[in-house]
Amino acid sequence: MTPTKLKIIKTSERLFFEYGIANVRLQHIADEVGISVGNLAYHYKNKEAIVVAVYDCLLNGLSEILSTYLVYPDLSDFDKQFSDLFSFLNENIFYINNIWEIERTYPDIKKEWALLNKKILLQLKKRIKYNLQRNIIKPESYPKEHEILAQSLFLSINFWIPQQLLQGLPVQENLFKKALWALLFPYFTPKGIEEFTNLIMPVLK
Repeated sequence: MTPTKLKIIKTSERLFFEYGIANVRLQHIADEVGISVGNLAYHYKNKEAIVVAVYDCLLNGLSEILSTYLVYPDLSDFDKQFSDLFSFLNENIFYINNIWEIERTYPDIKKEWALLNKKILLQLKKRIKYNLQRNIIKPESYPKEHEILAQSLFLSINFWIPQQLLQGLPVQENLFKKALWALLFPYFTPKGIEEFTNLIMPVLK
């Protein structure tokens, strides 16, 4: 990607976050980038093309994170994914204000985004199952308890940052991870608590 295209993408991300996709015009993007609308159209023929390019970068970045699965054989793997997802979501904060616009207007992007979110949820379920097999996580006390845990983690991953912003609270990686680990901790066996204490607690401080 050329420097100009990259600048257009990054500027568009910021404007989409501040004003919403529907309220941003090509002239607005061109003015912020410091080029003419004609020059902007040379790189991207219309706003729709810019939106597609912005979300291509977003989806590719998320795909890359999800391609690194079970890098570590212990709870560090959960922690790595939490860190990677925080960095990704925090850097791509513009998506928060544009969820419904994408739902309404860009069905192809919506479909790809939904598929990747399903993959996040699936990986959470697999990690829980893996740690159950390692005797780190307790067996279910009732049917589908672990599925509900995975759903709770998934929702927290997606909506923790928006909630912090709405409440005017700090958006920090250690706070994000503490919120997620707080959901997992009650499910740990004594072995799980020991591993968490030795491996994870030191990096959360």
